[in-house]
Amino acid sequence: MRHILKTATEVFAEKGYAGASTNEIADLAGISKRSMYYYMGDKDTLYASVIKEMLNGAYKLIDVNITDKMTPEEKLRHFILSVAQIGNNRELHSIVLRELLSGGEFLPKDVVEGLDKLFATFSSILEEGKKEIRPGDINPVVACLMLFSFFVHWNLVIPFMAKADVRTAEITALGTGVSDPLIDEVHKIFVKFL
Repeated sequence: MRHILKTATEVFAEKGYAGASTNEIADLAGISKRSMYYYMGDKDTLYASVIKEMLNGAYKLIDVNITDKMTPEEKLRHFILSVAQIGNNRELHSIVLRELLSGGEFLPKDVVEGLDKLFATFSSILEEGKKEIRPGDINPVVACLMLFSFFVHWNLVIPFMAKADVRTAEITALGTGVSDPLIDEVHKIFVKFL
């Protein structure tokens, strides 16, 4: 089942729901279409399983990294780091963004529920931070989406800029991937927001 999910993830990331076929997924997985249906169900079920698997992995990063013993500032830093790691998952963003751009018709409701869970976690961190860091008024949904957007764009745009030798000093200082200096910089910005 893991092999089928991995193969399906690659195909859906490359072609989207509408462009992917169960025949192609079964062929690439090296199994019969009948076996794939037996283990994974139809295309809709397989697609939902792929997205759910990727989202569960993403959400676990946040849950594992944040503990009650941390200060709000530490929680914020770990949340930012987790979102940055989620931002590295090109297959997840390829699938989700492709579907959102085409109206989101095939995205399972797990996507919305998962985002709501992230917003709730982030809201909690911000509320705690307002009390302990300094008072402020920030919309957690907007701030959380800013984080996601930033890291997705960082992973897409910065390697291109580095290759084109643009803003080399700034990029070199922060790195083209997720790095401690990058996380520190984003963390510093969000602490200022608070």
